[in-house]
Amino acid sequence: MTHPIAIGVAVLGHGSTATQLLEAARGIVGAGALDGVIAIDAGTGETPVLSTTICDAIAIADRGRGVVVLVDLLGASPCQCAQREGTRHDMTVVSGLNLGMLLKLAGLDRSQLEPHAVAEACAEAGKRSIVVSDIDRMTGAPAP
Repeated sequence: MTHPIAIGVAVLGHGSTATQLLEAARGIVGAGALDGVIAIDAGTGETPVLSTTICDAIAIADRGRGVVVLVDLLGASPCQCAQREGTRHDMTVVSGLNLGMLLKLAGLDRSQLEPHAVAEACAEAGKRSIVVSDIDRMTGAPAP
């Protein structure tokens, strides 16, 4: 019996945020849910080594059904580098990487969805996880 091919996913962030967020998500959802998701740590930004690393990671992630790249910051050099390096692949880039996106990704059946649907689901979960809470008003404590 053959298994459907899953959409490839790469997580890209400055410093070591990609690895750290992916490890945190795996710690929450458990083994297996994020198998095949690749983390790419960009350090301080674009370098010739980073371009090669991104290109190689996208090629590995793309098993024929496309790749979703979750990046930390729209317009920053790692994002621009991913967009350039991914021109040879069916690729969708989502910016604003956060833990909410990765937890949503863990629950998606990437073998049944198209890249854009995976990207939209992650983006929506990321947006929902961003909330401004005024703690003083919530607790009834007087504001300083």
